[in-house]
Amino acid sequence: MKRRREVGWSGSLAVVVVALALAASACSSKSTPSAGGGASSPAPSPTPSPTESSGGGGGGSMVATLQAGAGGLKFSPTTVTIAHGGTLTVSNVSTLTHTFTIQSKGINQVTTAGQSATIAINLAPGTYPFVCTIHQSSGMTGTLVVT
Repeated sequence: MKRRREVGWSGSLAVVVVALALAASACSSKSTPSAGGGASSPAPSPTPSPTESSGGGGGGSMVATLQAGAGGLKFSPTTVTIAHGGTLTVSNVSTLTHTFTIQSKGINQVTTAGQSATIAINLAPGTYPFVCTIHQSSGMTGTLVVT
């Protein structure tokens, strides 16, 4: 004769906890836009430009990720979109020192190899060119779009 096993209150709670954990996991697997316009490649950033909080160009996201030195002397993505008041994470994925510099706005963040830095973006909506001052002559430039 088969016995029926009853699940009490704690068993029901366990099922709910597991279901919520699975749902949260599924939601968190979405890529976050990386530092404007797609800075999320090897480190998903706002809109497939490395981790705007996911790497890509995250139209108006509050968190963006930009990779310096990704694939050579370049930024990835080269265009990053972020909302005014958001934060930009610059991750140096190379073996060299780089800067994230917006010369006209006095922003000059230096990162050494393997280091990351977070920058509050409190600029007025608009388009701002950025460079690595060390490797600018090699074409290490990009554009920050603030919405």
